[in-house]
Formats: sequence, structure tokens, C-alpha cells
Amino acid sequence: MRTPGEEQETIIRWYRDEKEATIYTSDYLMMNRFDGYVAEGDWKFVKQDTCEGDVVSKTYKAPKELLYGRKAKKKMPPLTDEQKEALAMRFKR
Repeated sequence: MRTPGEEQETIIRWYRDEKEATIYTSDYLMMNRFDGYVAEGDWKFVKQDTCEGDVVSKTYKAPKELLYGRKAKKKMPPLTDEQKEALAMRFKR
């Protein structure tokens, strides 16, 4: 029995004195993403809960520094020669 979408959640919990955070999720998309992190070796799988044979939630451990809520830096697309010239002219003023 799968969990309905409106009831799926992800909870991240960490304590100041611990080096790892605990991540609980019942969201199937997040489970797939987090399983990938486990396969890469960054995260640890802790346990899973089942209901009638279906996985309904999973718990993971991850280093806290991987979870800090900082915005990712945007990567600029490569500039064309015309765009480079326009920027150069703009900065010459």
C-alpha cells in the first residue's frame, strides 16, 4: 500500500553536537535520490519501513556539511563572441 502524495514527507534532523544528520522520508522521489547518494558512498542507509510488503519510508544518515541550506552557484552558459564584445564595450565606459 503506497503512501498518498499529500501524505509523503521528508524530515531532516540534526543536533548541534553530532556530525551526521538523520533524514527520514516517505516521499518516493526523494527515496530514489537518496538511494543514489548511498550508492555514491556519501550517505548511509539506516532502515526502511514496510506496509503489506511495500516500502513506505526510509531513514538515512548524512554528514551535516552536505546538507547546509546554501544556494547553489548558478553556472553561466558560455558566451558567444558577440556577447563578449558587448560586455567588453560596456565595461570600457
